[in-house]
Amino acid sequence: MFLDKKMTKPKIYFRADGNAQIGLGHVFRSLALAEMLSDTFDCHFIIRNPLEVLEQEVLNVCQSIIKLEETTDKIQEAKTLSTALNANDMIVLDGYHFNTNYQQAFKSQGLKVVCIDDIYDCHFVADAVINHAGGIEKKQYRFEKYTKLFLGLEYALLRKPFREAAKNKIQKSNNLFICLGGADSKNHTLEVLEQVEKTGETNTCFLVLGGAYLHKTALDGFLKNTKLKIEILSSLSAAEMVFYMNQCARAITPPSTISYEYLSTGGILFLKVIADNQLNINRYFLKEKIALNFEEDFGKYDDEALSEWLKKPSNLFDGNQKKRFHDIFYRLTTSTRLAQIQDCKMYFDWANDSITRQQSYNAAPISYDTHKAWFKRRLEDNRSILYIVEFNKKPIGQIRFQLEKETAIISYSLDENYRGKGLGKWILKNGITTLRKNRPYLEIIGFVKFENIASAVTFRNLGFREFVAKEIKNSYKYVY
Repeated sequence: MFLDKKMTKPKIYFRADGNAQIGLGHVFRSLALAEMLSDTFDCHFIIRNPLEVLEQEVLNVCQSIIKLEETTDKIQEAKTLSTALNANDMIVLDGYHFNTNYQQAFKSQGLKVVCIDDIYDCHFVADAVINHAGGIEKKQYRFEKYTKLFLGLEYALLRKPFREAAKNKIQKSNNLFICLGGADSKNHTLEVLEQVEKTGETNTCFLVLGGAYLHKTALDGFLKNTKLKIEILSSLSAAEMVFYMNQCARAITPPSTISYEYLSTGGILFLKVIADNQLNINRYFLKEKIALNFEEDFGKYDDEALSEWLKKPSNLFDGNQKKRFHDIFYRLTTSTRLAQIQDCKMYFDWANDSITRQQSYNAAPISYDTHKAWFKRRLEDNRSILYIVEFNKKPIGQIRFQLEKETAIISYSLDENYRGKGLGKWILKNGITTLRKNRPYLEIIGFVKFENIASAVTFRNLGFREFVAKEIKNSYKYVY
């Protein structure tokens, strides 16, 4: 086979900035996405003048960090970056200055562009836009016909410990978790603590400070005189954040990524808006009674009322964001073409793979001469359609349709180096989509052995109907 022995990963470059003025939210949500994709994609991070505390965070997830110097000419920056990258690469942009012209600089070089957005204030020429705020509609965006929008809480940008916490919520104590973001440039932390103190709070307050917090002198002055029981925590890892959130049945955060992280662990959330770009999330969470308003509601709920609030079912996040984001990026990196005679040897290697043989009607190995004659007949037969599916412009598998009147019998296989990544779904999906462009009327049927659990799951996930099993050549199979 001419495929690499090891899976060749496409490259994704993440472009985001973070500092004491703009906060660290763009960086951390980009890193959350990079972490979800890093098993299938080579992830690299591009950042301007990073704080030292951020560099290790980036390198914990990404293969490299590319540091940019300060500049006022953002478009020239985009042009320089776009010419330095390869046409097969992708770039993810997270920041308010990555406008239409900035995106276009990369599109004009043939790169795939994805934007993480929460204010929809420009025309998007990106291939995909991700906005994890609830209640946002497509009509609020201006975008190209090819641009795909992925909106809502199901695309929450959560790091692994929070995705796992969403599936395994635990009973909490009535302590209070407080975090006003990684920077808190206007020191809302002190404002919140002063209001909490007025309510007579007696439980432990776990106060989390980010690496860019610059107001420790003012905070120290407050701590000397307060009656609050405060435990200061700083620069926590995601796992440490989950640990302390799990100690707290209540939290005060901005309506930003940190609010998603706390809600994934379960609890009563009080929101404190500290930036205009948080208004959409704030509005949605309050409207849907997912969270409460800090200024209006904190201190007004007794223990019984809080206990009733905690009994409300919480299924905001199902922990399956990683699968959804893989689907988005597979969509950008997979394509389908018709098989040609020069693909004969590659098809042969796939067909003779030991696992493929086990799942076939006839498990015996195939001779190359037999395969070559079969392959030539299939290419010449107008009832046979053979496709090659490519990932990052490299062949990774095949899908074949055998036409019989108004039906198409489907057969597919995936190169051994690309298994276990969810790509089997995309071989099927791309092949079916390509077939239906010219033959939308065909009913598609697949046969899957009982023991081939992976293929059965793939068919089910694509919406195929499962029928009573049939016995075919001494092997029982599902019919889809």
